[in-house]
Amino acid sequence: MDFNEAVTYPMERENWIKTVLIGGVLSFFAFLLLPLFVMYGYVVRTVDDSLAGSSEPPAFEDWGGLLVDGLQAWIIGIIYLIIPVIVAFVPIGGSIAAMATGGRAGAAAGIGGMMVGLVLTFILSLAFGYLAVAAIVNFAREGQFGAAFDFDVIKSVVFDREYAVAWLVSVGVFFVAGLVNVIPFIGWILTPFVGFYAAIVAANLWAGGFNRALESSSGADRTRDEKPAV
Repeated sequence: MDFNEAVTYPMERENWIKTVLIGGVLSFFAFLLLPLFVMYGYVVRTVDDSLAGSSEPPAFEDWGGLLVDGLQAWIIGIIYLIIPVIVAFVPIGGSIAAMATGGRAGAAAGIGGMMVGLVLTFILSLAFGYLAVAAIVNFAREGQFGAAFDFDVIKSVVFDREYAVAWLVSVGVFFVAGLVNVIPFIGWILTPFVGFYAAIVAANLWAGGFNRALESSSGADRTRDEKPAV
């Protein structure tokens, strides 16, 4: 994986500034949901093009298709994150109830339970988010909603080093992009645009890691098939 190539990937498109501006505006109005779904759809299309070997990001075209794909990707993400949500609701809700009963013992138990619940929720959110990204990439690859739940393919990818490294790098990219928000005055304006740029970089990284993981898995399968019986 060439990190410099990944970071500059969004610039490979001739009108890349226009693409980032559109994506940033969509991100800014993501609270309205429809712009969020269109933005997700663009990420799905970027993944699909990257999987196919395209050297540049796609254009904002076929907005209806982007909306449909983005809505499906959003639903996939929600389904995969149900377990962390449940885990967050049970112990944290119980902790709040314990603190509400009053008394030092209840408050201490409530605070302890809430801390455990928050840590567990964070860990599970990372784990299931890791799976959700692979699921969305496979959805983009196959163009079928059910592909997001093809656990044979997903399992072969998520346990591969190539995909794991690509995902970790993408987390780092999002983290660095998020630091823009701390810039006084203009940080909150720049954040949607920098965040969208980071999403394009991440989509390309995910696709590359996914492809390399599949190739690695296929190579291992061929080796096992070709191994002579003793």
